[in-house]
Amino acid sequence: MPDSSLEQMVAESQAEQDRRPVLGAVHLLLPIALLAAVIAALYFTGNLRRFALASAASFFTLGKFIIVFGGLPAETYDRLGMEKMSTAELAGMVVFMDVLYAYFLAFNLHHVYRIRRFGIGPAIQRLQNFCQWWLSERPWMRRWAFTGVMLFVMFPLTGTGAPGGSIIGRLVGLRARTTLAAITLGSLLGSTIMAVLADRLEPIFEQIQDEWWFHSLGIVIIAVVIALLYWLGRRLSRAADDYARRQGDGGTP
Repeated sequence: MPDSSLEQMVAESQAEQDRRPVLGAVHLLLPIALLAAVIAALYFTGNLRRFALASAASFFTLGKFIIVFGGLPAETYDRLGMEKMSTAELAGMVVFMDVLYAYFLAFNLHHVYRIRRFGIGPAIQRLQNFCQWWLSERPWMRRWAFTGVMLFVMFPLTGTGAPGGSIIGRLVGLRARTTLAAITLGSLLGSTIMAVLADRLEPIFEQIQDEWWFHSLGIVIIAVVIALLYWLGRRLSRAADDYARRQGDGGTP
């Protein structure tokens, strides 16, 4: 399936909403309503703060690796007087975040693209550059579009996750709902693998969790993972920018 430009995807998304304005409004408001409902439920059950901190750590640094790390460091939970998050809670949080990103981007790309005040439009353009470069290096994803998007989201080292999967899905010609299905399946598989890995490691951690060297090693491992993810993100970003320049596209609208 041929690639399409971001501008073409935006135009197609806008045309779809113009044909079905009520459905377009539902697609815009439903993910916002779902997020508000979840936040309200967490607030009234007293879990909002620990989920908010864990989701921020997942979004900005650790991604799906937060499931293996067990959320925040144990000292942070103790200091804040919060109960440690379980593997199932962390996995569910990651899947929910992925599905929410995917839903909003896949169905509302034309809205997101036009939000310029906070740099979201140019950020989406840079993400498109990355996705186009990714596809140019892996042409099989065009032939196996659904599987390719699912695998892209499933593996935690792609550096973009559900937002990138949403763009890639549209670039290779998948419909919005098909893109959402591929991302949901990829997130479920990836998070389940991480959860199984975390459960296997937990008995080992419990035996040595009070050792001073274990705490030091944990800090070092988290720092190394964050540094590697940052380095990987910068490297992938440079490769995508170089690809965009070779194609004659500077990368910002």
